[in-house]
Amino acid sequence: MPTLILTGATGNLGSVVTQIFLDKGWNVHAACINIAEAKRLPEHPNCRHSIGNLSDEKDVENLFSDAGTVYAVVHLVGGIKSGEPIATTSQETFENMITINTRTTFLVLRQAMRVLQSNGGSIVTIGAKAALHPETNKSVYAAAKAAVINLTLTAAEEGKQYGIRSNCIVPGIILTPANLEWASDGEEKNWTPPQDIAEAIYALCTDAGKGISGSILPMYGKLPT
Repeated sequence: MPTLILTGATGNLGSVVTQIFLDKGWNVHAACINIAEAKRLPEHPNCRHSIGNLSDEKDVENLFSDAGTVYAVVHLVGGIKSGEPIATTSQETFENMITINTRTTFLVLRQAMRVLQSNGGSIVTIGAKAALHPETNKSVYAAAKAAVINLTLTAAEEGKQYGIRSNCIVPGIILTPANLEWASDGEEKNWTPPQDIAEAIYALCTDAGKGISGSILPMYGKLPT
């Protein structure tokens, strides 16, 4: 039974990813920041967790050690703070965006590359549309996610000799309850459902995606009709 290490397992997207992998017979080992988050995981014999901070290298090393033999790593942890132009963005905001998006990705991918070298496997990360198509008032978020994309593609290059695949899914607006709070004029009908992204993640982690590595997969939602 293959094991998945999953970060962000209890979020709007992560909870769907967790359930899909459990339903398909995988072990899911979730990275949780605290006990309260761990309690939100589904009660399932194949779902386990580790407690730790993904911006701390020792906690990330412990996560992989706790999980045992790993076949796939899906890194969903990230965050956004936007709404200001570069000129008024604080250094604190910059550092927060780099920490939660870029630093966590670097530490998770670094350990994934070390662990997967023995048997190969799959890595999937989450980028952001703004990293590929810059928008006003999202400068540091876009920069942090651009680094996520580059780290992922570099892992694909470095992982070839070990049978490691690495891909980045780049969503637009995800159809979540939080995003629905500010939707207007029916725009949400074209947003990307979490289920669609979760299914793509699953495919990339299985034999269905065995020929895919080093890809940026845009999932911007339904085409307007």
